[in-house]
Amino acid sequence: MRLSRWGIAFIQLGALLLAIGLVPLGIMATLFPSVSALVPVLLSLSVAPLGGLCLLAGLVMWGIGAVRR
Repeated sequence: MRLSRWGIAFIQLGALLLAIGLVPLGIMATLFPSVSALVPVLLSLSVAPLGGLCLLAGLVMWGIGAVRR
């Protein structure tokens, strides 16, 4: 598999992890502001940074693969 394909896969994984981490937090903050949002906060603190790192690594890999092509 080429490096650009790995980059695309990491970009998709990073976007998915960011969505899993940030969407529940946004929903709980807008729809239920008075309810304790412990689970969405834990998701945003544990999954979202990993998604950001995957997204960044995927962009770097995709860029290097695009230059090498």
